[in-house]
Amino acid sequence: MKKANKKNQKSVAITSQDEKTRLNLVKQFIESVILSQYRQLVDWQTVTGQSSQLDSGYLAQQLVSLLTGIPGTGQRGKGPDLADGSEVKAASTLSGVDVPRWNNPIGELRKREEYLNRPSIFFVLFDTTNRGQNFPLRVRVWRVQPQKDDIFRQVFNEWAKSSSSGNFQLHPPCWRDDNIATNQAGNLELPLMFYAIQRRIGAIDYMEITHVNLSPGLCKLVKSR
Repeated sequence: MKKANKKNQKSVAITSQDEKTRLNLVKQFIESVILSQYRQLVDWQTVTGQSSQLDSGYLAQQLVSLLTGIPGTGQRGKGPDLADGSEVKAASTLSGVDVPRWNNPIGELRKREEYLNRPSIFFVLFDTTNRGQNFPLRVRVWRVQPQKDDIFRQVFNEWAKSSSSGNFQLHPPCWRDDNIATNQAGNLELPLMFYAIQRRIGAIDYMEITHVNLSPGLCKLVKSR
C-alpha cells in the first residue's frame, strides 16, 4: 500500500496544473532533458563513434503527460501508457539510419477493438528539418481520437481487412513540414497538437513553441504522395 500511495502522490502534481503551467513545464522538459541530453550525446559521438540515439518512447510518454495533464500508469510497456487508457506512439530520426515508423502491434480482433476504443492515440516525432543533419531538433505531437474519428477508423479497418502482420504501421512526416502519415490502406493528415523547434541565440539553445492545440480535431484522408 505504501508503494501505491507514493506512486499516486507523484502523479498528482501534473493533474493539478493549468495549461499555461504545463506548457512552461513542457518547454523546460524539452530543453533540460531532451535537447540537453541529445546535444551531449552528439558531442560524445565524436569521441566514441557510438550512436547518439535517445530513448524516444519514454521521453514521448513524459512529454504527453506534461502536455495533457494526464499521468502515466507506470507499467513500463504493459497496458495503456496514460491513466485514461490512451496510447503514446513515438518515432525518432535522431542519429537514426532507417526511416522510423509508428508501430501499432494489434493482430488479435480483441486488441483491434480495444485500440479503436482508446480515448486518444498520441503520435510523437523527434526529428530535424533536414535529413542527415543533427540539428535543429524538432518536436511534434499529433492527437487522434479514434472513438469519434471516422476517417482514422476507415483507414484502420481497411488495413485490417488485408493485414497479415498484425502491425498497423504509420510512416511519420520525417524531415517534412506537413502532417501526413502514410499507410498502404490510406494516407492520413493527422491533427497537429504541438510543434516546437530548436533555436539558437549566440551559443545558447532554446525551444520555441510555435503551435499548441490540445483539441486539434479529426484526421483527413489525402491522396497518395
